[in-house]
Amino acid sequence: MDWKELFREGELLVSDRKIGEAIEHYQGMMEKSQEEPTVYFWALKHLGDVVGYLGLKDYLQAIDIYQKIINEYEDEEDTLYNWCQLDISRAYMEMGLEMLQNFDNMREIIEPADEEMKRYYAKILEKRNDYIEREAEILYRERM
Repeated sequence: MDWKELFREGELLVSDRKIGEAIEHYQGMMEKSQEEPTVYFWALKHLGDVVGYLGLKDYLQAIDIYQKIINEYEDEEDTLYNWCQLDISRAYMEMGLEMLQNFDNMREIIEPADEEMKRYYAKILEKRNDYIEREAEILYRERM
């Protein structure tokens, strides 16, 4: 079986935004590669990418997939392990950015009804702004 060609086909499906077909493709590769752990786990990694940042944006499921690879795949070469760690980190970042964007979108429709609600919401906004300011300071120092 020409695994490299099958991986290319999967990548093409993703680039053509045929996400459902790409998921089925990588699942099929996993079924066919049961006896070849390296191929199986790389196909699982690609499936995690499609479920996560490349397609469905189901970051928690993608993290579960990457963690499964980290826990179960054994090889002397750590490339797949390292990619999974990086992509877990990316999934948390992407998810956090989406949540922050959702929070900011909510700001446009929230209308506190009384002073207690206004104070409560002001504390929430202060917490958000403090976080952004801390991160901005870190970036500023790194760029100096």
